[in-house]
Amino acid sequence: MQIRKRLKALASISATAVLLLSAGTASAQEVKEIRVALQKGGLLAIAKQRQVLEQEFKQQNIEIKWYEFAYSNPLLEALNANKLDFGSAGSAPPIFAQAASENLVYAATQPAGLNSEGILVKKGSAIKGIDDLRGKRIGVAKGTSSHHFLVAALDKAKIKLDDIKVSYLAPSDATAAFDRGDIDAWVIWDPYLAIGERVHDARNITRDQRIVFSNNYLMANREFATRHPDLLKRLVDRLIDIGAWAEGNRGQLAQLLTDQTGIPLDIEKIVVERGTFGIKYLDDSITGQQQDVANRFADLGLVPRRVDVQKIVWKPAGR
Repeated sequence: MQIRKRLKALASISATAVLLLSAGTASAQEVKEIRVALQKGGLLAIAKQRQVLEQEFKQQNIEIKWYEFAYSNPLLEALNANKLDFGSAGSAPPIFAQAASENLVYAATQPAGLNSEGILVKKGSAIKGIDDLRGKRIGVAKGTSSHHFLVAALDKAKIKLDDIKVSYLAPSDATAAFDRGDIDAWVIWDPYLAIGERVHDARNITRDQRIVFSNNYLMANREFATRHPDLLKRLVDRLIDIGAWAEGNRGQLAQLLTDQTGIPLDIEKIVVERGTFGIKYLDDSITGQQQDVANRFADLGLVPRRVDVQKIVWKPAGR
C-alpha cells in the first residue's frame, strides 16, 4: 500500500514537472517579437545599425521591431500601455510615467555626460549665467530630463519657478521659437544641444557646470520583465557590450550615428566626445539619485503624487 502511494505521488510530481516545463516552453515560443523604441542617436540607434539584437535572438526566431520617437515622454506612455517592450529615457520622464502608472521598470542605467544637457541663449544675449534668468522666457519640453535640469539650475541659483516664464515646447517647436526670439533661453539635451550651438547661433550658459547628476535609463514594460526576465537580461547585456565598445571607438561611433540619424558628422563628433556610454544595472547610489529627481518634482507640484523609485527597479536573478 505504501509503495502504491509513493508511486502515485511520484507520478503526480512528474506530471506537474511536465506541465511546468511545457508552460516554460510555451512562454518562450509565444514571443514572436520584441518591440524596441529608439530616439535620435544613442546606443539603441547603434544596436539597430549593427543588428546586434537581431543576431542575439535570431536562433529563437524572435524578431526585433523598431519604433522611433522624438523624445521620451510618448515613448514611456507607450511602454506603460503595453505597446512597447523596451526603450530608453532621461531622468525625468520615468518619474512622470510612474506617477501615471507603474507598468514599467528600470532595467539599467547609462550616466549622462557633463555637457550633454544645457541652457542655450543667443550668442549676443545679455544673459550670461543662471542668475540672469529671472523674468525671462524659457523653453523646455515638459517632463523631460531637461525639465529637471532647468528646475535644478533654478534651485542652485535660488530662483523660483514663478520668477521665470516657462514655455513647454517639444524640441522641434522650441527650435523654431528660439530662432524667432519668442523665448530667451532654451533648455535641451544632445544632439539638439550640439545642433543649437553649431547651427542656431547659441551659447550654453551652463557649460562645464555640474548642475545635477543626470542619468539615462533603459526601461522595460513590467509585464515583459516579469514574464521574460531571461530575454530582458539578454537585451541589457548586449547593450552593455555595445556601451563598452562605444567608449573605446568614439570616432567610428560618430560615423555610425551620422549614418543612422542623418545629423552631420561634425555635430555627432561633439555629441560623442562629451557623452558617456557605459551601461550598468542600477545600484543604491543611482536609485537614490533618481529618487532625488522624483522628490524635487513632487515638492514643486509638477507630478500628481510622490513615487517610490525603488518600487519599479528591476534586477536580474542572482543580483
